[in-house]
Amino acid sequence: MKTGNSKKHLQRVLLWFLYWVIGSTLSLGSVMAQENVKVSGQITDNKGEAIIGASVKVLKTGLGTISDMDGKFTIQVPMGAELEIGYVGYNPKKVKVVNKNFITVVLEENVVALGDVVVVGYGIQKKESLTGAIGNLKVDDIVKTKAPSLAQAIQGKVAGLRIRQENGEPGKFSSNINVRGFGTPLFVIDGVVRDGSSEFQRLNPEDIESISFLKDATAAIYGMNSANGAVIVTTKKGATGKPRITLNANVGVTSPTNVPEMANAGQYMTMRNEAEINAGRPAYITKDELVKWQQGVPGYESVDLYDAVFNKHATQFQTTLSLEGGTDKVSYYGSFGYATDNSLLKNNALTYDKYTFRSNVSLKITKDLTATVNLGGRYDTTNRPWFPFYDIFKSTRVNPPTTSIYANDNPDYYNNFSYVPNPAAMIDADYTGSAKERNKNLQTQFALEYSIPYVQGLKVKGTFIYDYNNYGYKATRKGFKTYTYGEYTGEYTAADANYPALIQDNRRESERVDLQFQTNYNRTFGNHTIGATYVFERREEKANWMNGERKFDFFTIGELDNARESDQKVSGSSEHQAYLSHIGRLTYDYKGKYLAELACRYDGSYRYAPGSRWAFFPSASVGWRISEEGFIKNNFKFVDNLKIRFSAGRSGQDAGDPFQYFSGYSLNSGGYVFSQGNYTNGVASPAMINKNLTWIKVNMYNFGIDFSIFNRLIAVEFDIYQRDRSGLLADRYGSLPNTFGSKLPQENLNGDRTRGIEFTLTHTKQIGDFYYSVSGNFNLARTQRRYVESGPYKSSMERWRNQASNRWGDFIWGYQTDGRFQNFDEINTYPIQNGDNGNSKELPGDFILKDVNGDGVVNDLDKTPLFWSGSPLIHYGFNLEASWKNFDFYALFQGSALYTVQFDEVYAKMLCFKGGNTPEYFYDRWHLSDPYDSDSEWIPGEWPAIRLEQDMGSFYTRDSQIWRKNASYMRLKTIEIGYTFSPRLMHKLGIGSLRIYANGNNLFTICDPFVKAFDPEKIEGDYSAGLNYPLNKSFNFGLTLNF
Repeated sequence: MKTGNSKKHLQRVLLWFLYWVIGSTLSLGSVMAQENVKVSGQITDNKGEAIIGASVKVLKTGLGTISDMDGKFTIQVPMGAELEIGYVGYNPKKVKVVNKNFITVVLEENVVALGDVVVVGYGIQKKESLTGAIGNLKVDDIVKTKAPSLAQAIQGKVAGLRIRQENGEPGKFSSNINVRGFGTPLFVIDGVVRDGSSEFQRLNPEDIESISFLKDATAAIYGMNSANGAVIVTTKKGATGKPRITLNANVGVTSPTNVPEMANAGQYMTMRNEAEINAGRPAYITKDELVKWQQGVPGYESVDLYDAVFNKHATQFQTTLSLEGGTDKVSYYGSFGYATDNSLLKNNALTYDKYTFRSNVSLKITKDLTATVNLGGRYDTTNRPWFPFYDIFKSTRVNPPTTSIYANDNPDYYNNFSYVPNPAAMIDADYTGSAKERNKNLQTQFALEYSIPYVQGLKVKGTFIYDYNNYGYKATRKGFKTYTYGEYTGEYTAADANYPALIQDNRRESERVDLQFQTNYNRTFGNHTIGATYVFERREEKANWMNGERKFDFFTIGELDNARESDQKVSGSSEHQAYLSHIGRLTYDYKGKYLAELACRYDGSYRYAPGSRWAFFPSASVGWRISEEGFIKNNFKFVDNLKIRFSAGRSGQDAGDPFQYFSGYSLNSGGYVFSQGNYTNGVASPAMINKNLTWIKVNMYNFGIDFSIFNRLIAVEFDIYQRDRSGLLADRYGSLPNTFGSKLPQENLNGDRTRGIEFTLTHTKQIGDFYYSVSGNFNLARTQRRYVESGPYKSSMERWRNQASNRWGDFIWGYQTDGRFQNFDEINTYPIQNGDNGNSKELPGDFILKDVNGDGVVNDLDKTPLFWSGSPLIHYGFNLEASWKNFDFYALFQGSALYTVQFDEVYAKMLCFKGGNTPEYFYDRWHLSDPYDSDSEWIPGEWPAIRLEQDMGSFYTRDSQIWRKNASYMRLKTIEIGYTFSPRLMHKLGIGSLRIYANGNNLFTICDPFVKAFDPEKIEGDYSAGLNYPLNKSFNFGLTLNF
C-alpha cells in the first residue's frame, strides 16, 4: 500500500510539473503575442513608384519578407524592432517600429549603383567631379546593339571612340578600335591590363556593368603603352536584395549588307569575245555560239557559283543565364553564356561557338574586412575549311560562270576549274580538309580590402591576379582530285590538287601573374575633400609556342604520329616579360566647385638597357564648376552644370623589339653546302646595337567644357585635344659600306602631332508617360608628321612634292581625270599617258588623265594632293531613345567621313587573271554596235571598252579619280522596338518581369553608289581585292526574363 501511495504521489508531482511547464510556455507565448505587432507598409522610389521585390528584414532576428507587385508588405515584428529595407540600385534604409500599423518607406537611388560615378584608373569618381575627358557606357547602353563582337555593340555610342569592322567572318573579331585617332588603346578588365582588342571583343556584353574610356592624360596613370588612351571594363557585381535569376536570349538571321554581282554566262561571253576583238585578235567564239550563251539554251546555261556555295541567310544565337543577389554580409553575381555565329557557307563549313562563365562574390568577413573573388572564363571554337575564306570567295568571283560545279553534272566528280580550285570542293571538309581553332581563357582575381578602424577614410587592398590562356590550332590538308569530262570518250580525267596531304598542330600557352597593393584615403574636412591613392604593381607574363607539321604518303588519320617522319617541321619559342610600377594620385575638391588631380606612374620594363629601364609618367588636371558659383546659382537657376576642365600629362609607348642593347649572333641565317650535298646552317655576325633605345615619349593636352540646363533638357560636352609624340623609331639617313656586314640600328628619331575636336549633344524630356532622348556625338582628328628623318632635297620642287615633315599624313597624291576619249583623233593628239606604250593601247571611251604641268607626258609629276587617306577623319553617331508606357524604342545612326577606298584585282580589272569572270557593272561599257565589224559605231557606256589586262592602256593607273572613291557613309546601325509586360500580370505567373524585343542591325547605308556594293566600312583586305568576308545585316528577336 505504501509503495502504491508513493507511486501515486510521484505521478501527482510529475503531472503538476508538466502543467507548470505547459502553463509557463503558454504564458510566455501570451506575453510575446502581446509584445509582437503586425506592421504593414509600402515601399516606393523618390518618384512615388512602387518597388517590387524589395527585401524587408528584422535586424535582430533575421526574419523577413519582400514587397509585392504594389510595393506593399506585411510582417510580424517585436515592438521597437528595427527593419532594414533594401533593393538593388537603391540605398538601404533602416526604420524603427513604433506605434504605427502602416509605414511608408521611400528609397533613394544609389549613385554608385546607378551610374553617377565613373570608373577611372585604380578607382572611381563622381561624374560631376571629373577633370579629365572620360566617356562612359552602362550595360543598358551596350546591349541595345546585338552583335557577336562587343566592339560592334558599342560602335557609334561614345564621342572619340572610332571603331571600324574590317570584315564579318565568324570568329575573327578583327574590328579596329581606335580612340581619338591615336591608335589601339590599352584594355583594362576589372582593374587588370589584359590581352588586348581580341580579348575585349570576345567578352559577353551581358556580364558588363560599365565601360569607361580614358581619352586624355587621365590614361597616363597606366603609364607604359597608355599613349592611345585606355578602355576600362567593369563586370557586374552582386548587390543587396533577394536572389534574382535573369535569362537574356536572342536569335538572329544574318545576310550580307551587299555583295557585288558578277557577270552571268551571256554577259561574260559577250565581254570575253569583245576583249579579243578590241585587241585586234580573232573573235573568241562564233556569232552562233555567242547567241546561244546569251539566250541560255540547253548546254549553254549560266552557273551561279556564289549561289552554289553560299546560303542566302545564316543564323546567330546568344543567351546568358545569371543569378545575383546578396545580404549585408555577402553579395554574388554568376552567369553562364553561350553564343554561336554561323557563316553563310553551306554545309556548316564555317562556324563559331563561344561559352562563357563569370562569378563575382564579395564576402564581408568582419566589419572592416571584405574579401572578393572574381572568376571569368571562356571557351570558344572556330571550325572552318582548310582553305581560307579569301580563296573560297575568290573562286566564286574569278571562275567563269560557264563551268558547272560537277563534271557532267555528276555529284561524284567535282569539275576542274581553270583559275581557282572548285569552290564547292573547297568547302567540303571531308574531301579537301578542315581546320579548328580553340581558345581556353581563365581570369582569376582574389582581393582583400581592409578599412583601418581608427583612421577614417583609410583603406588598404591587396589583389592577386592569375590569368591563363591556351590556344590551339589543328588543321588537315587533304589531297583531292577534280575532274574533266570527255564528251566524246565518256571518261573523267582527274587532276591532282594539294598533294601530299598535310597536318599542322599549333599550340600556344600563356599565363600572367599580377600583384597589386593599393592604399586609398578619402576624407572630407568641412568644405575640403581630399583623396590619395598609392598602388604598387608587379606583372609577369610567360608564354610558350610550339608548332608541328608532317606530310602523308597517303592520308589515314589526322594525327601527327600517323604521318611520315621524313620532311617534318617542328618549331617553337618562349617569352618571359616582367614589369614593376609605382602609382600615385592626389585629388582635391573644394565645395564641389574647385577640382584638382595630380597623378604619376613610375614604370620599369625588361625591354631596355639597364640604365634606361625606368620612366616617369606624370599627369595633372583641374576643373572649375562655374555653376556652383553664387553668381550662377542665384541668377541662372536653370543651369544644372557648367564646368570647364583642363588636363596635361606624359605617357609612353614601347619602341622596337626587346634586348636591342644586347649584341649577339643570329642563327639559321642562310648556310652552305660543303660536301656530299649536306647543307650546313650559317650564323650571322652581330648587328649594330643601340643602347640608348627607349620609350616613345607622348605628351597629351585636353581642354573641355560640360554644360547642361533645365534638368538636362539640353546637355553638351565639348573637348579640344592635342597629342605630341617624339622618339618614333626610324632609320637614320646615311649608309655604311657593304663590306661592313651590318646596317645602322633604328633610333628614336621621328615625331608626330594629333589634334582633334569632339562633342556630345544630348536632349531629354518627359511628357507624361512619354519619355525621349536624342543625342549625337562627333569626332574629327588629324595627324601631322612633325619630323621625319630624310636626306636633303635637290630642289624646291622636290621638297614641295616629297617633304614629309610638318605635313598632314592623311592625304594621297593622285591623278585627275579630264573626260573620255571620243575618237582615235583625240587619242593620237593627246599627251602620252601610258609610258613607253604611248597611247597605242587607248580606245574611244577610255579615261583621259590630266596633264597637270603641261609637259606633254602624264607621269608622277602630274600627281596632286587629291584624296583623303584610307582612314576616316570623322566619326559620328546619332542616338534616339523613347518609351511610352510599356513600349520602348531605340535607334542608332553611325557613320564616318573624309576617307577613300581603292580596290584591285577582280573588282577593278576587267576579265582579271587573263580571262576570268568580271563584275556585272563592267557590262555597261563602251562597245562597237557590231563587235564583229571594227568599223561599226562606238556606243558609249559607264566603263571603257573591254580588254584583257595586257591589252589595256592607262585605265588601271592607281590613285586616279577612276578608282579611288569617296567612302564616307551613314548607316542605320541599330533599331529596336521592345515591350515590357505588366508587372501585375507577371507576378500572377510567378515571374518578376518580362521584356520582348525585335532588333535590326546594319539595315541600310547611304554612301557612294559604287562603294555601296562592297560596304564602305569594310577594308579592302588582302591584295586590296575586297574579298574578305562581307559585313552582315541582321534581324534579331529576343527576351529578357527575370524571376
